[in-house]
Amino acid sequence: MLYGILAVTFKLMNALLKIDSIMFHVSNLHKSTEFYEDVLCLRRVWADDERKMVGLVFPESDSEIVIHNDASMPNPSFNFLVADVEAFCLDYEKRGYEVIQGPLDVRCGKYAILADPDGNRLPIIDLTRFGNKPRYDHNGM
Repeated sequence: MLYGILAVTFKLMNALLKIDSIMFHVSNLHKSTEFYEDVLCLRRVWADDERKMVGLVFPESDSEIVIHNDASMPNPSFNFLVADVEAFCLDYEKRGYEVIQGPLDVRCGKYAILADPDGNRLPIIDLTRFGNKPRYDHNGM
């Protein structure tokens, strides 16, 4: 029984768990935040003034739309959530697949970009700096 639990735990640790976020570059963070809240009915759950980013969630999901004011970041971009980026990358490379970039430190934990067999980029992110749970620092008001 213990082996079965460990096998399931390992498999989940090395699985894409969900779409964590979709990111968009915006020219005016304040006006865009109002648009996403008022017009699209998303709820603001965090803001990072230093990085000029705002995270918003959907009414029926905790996947995020992240708007930012950093023109050097890809636009749009997306991330898949994993339990542990470093462990995921080690296992991914052991299986013979390519880690294109990372793991890198980011606001919530670690980030990396993987390549699938056709060269498609698969960005992954974890929440290890947040205890593997989303951390919202805004009440959405």
